[in-house]
Amino acid sequence: MTTPQTRAEARANRTPNRWIPSPQARLWLYGVLVALSPVGVSYGLITVEQGGMWLVLASAVLGVSNLLAARNTPKAGE
Repeated sequence: MTTPQTRAEARANRTPNRWIPSPQARLWLYGVLVALSPVGVSYGLITVEQGGMWLVLASAVLGVSNLLAARNTPKAGE
């Protein structure tokens, strides 16, 4: 394993979540939740406000806060 070159690389390799340690898995799960939110709204299971609230909660729990986090997630093989 090589030493991280920059602080951003070191932060990207830290594991803020003990339940789902892989950054790629957290990002995938967040993407699934983002896709399910409008489905829940369209079927009347949740309101738009509730959908946003659940996505904020999921991002806090998963440690994935926005698209910038997705761009900084190490890709497989890097």
